[in-house]
Amino acid sequence: MFRLYRIFKYSPAKFTVLLGFLVLQIFISPIAGDSRVLQQVLYFYTYLVLISAVTAIISDRRKLYAYFSLYAASLLSSVMFFHSKHLFWLSVSEGADMLMLCIAVWGIQRFMSRQRRVTQDLISGAICIYMLAGMIWADAYSQCEIYRRGSFSGLDPESGIFAIRNALTYFSYVTMLTVGYGDIMPVSFMARSLAVLQGIFGQMYLAVFIAGILGTFISQHNAGSSDNNQSGHSGPD
Repeated sequence: MFRLYRIFKYSPAKFTVLLGFLVLQIFISPIAGDSRVLQQVLYFYTYLVLISAVTAIISDRRKLYAYFSLYAASLLSSVMFFHSKHLFWLSVSEGADMLMLCIAVWGIQRFMSRQRRVTQDLISGAICIYMLAGMIWADAYSQCEIYRRGSFSGLDPESGIFAIRNALTYFSYVTMLTVGYGDIMPVSFMARSLAVLQGIFGQMYLAVFIAGILGTFISQHNAGSSDNNQSGHSGPD
């Protein structure tokens, strides 16, 4: 963990590293399948990376203590669920995960707002927020399915908890991208409301926030090129 912390603390490409891990996770999770051991290892390592990132970029100790407390609650409730099979513990774990991800998004946003110049790594940070938002909504969809089975059509009730969770994560990103394949659809009122809000967020975030950051980055780059050209021609004839 200390090595990960040093990467996120001192590396100029901290968010690029985090983005690479988040993208890699999308491919690793289905490979782990219904194996409890592999899924638990993936869960542990995912939040180990997020803990390292959050610890490196957040200076507010109260937020850090809250993050560690939520991680402990999530880990403990996850263990309790696999021992008891009681959905209450799964709900607690998903809720703690959601709050942890919200703190991570808040920390990245706060870190980015303190920077004076837009860099390629800050663009990666903005995309990280987008990826983490998809995970937050996936947790919310899981809560819908826990408290009201059948909130989504297209889910196989006979499949394992990990398969359902991966399907809801897939639905979350497809919804945020407003692709809408139709293989999984929200049925309950709460699930539909969350899907509408996510679709609005996904479009607004890409159109306003990321487009604004890219525009600022291009303007800075063009201004720097212009200054270099002027300095190159400012010598005596």
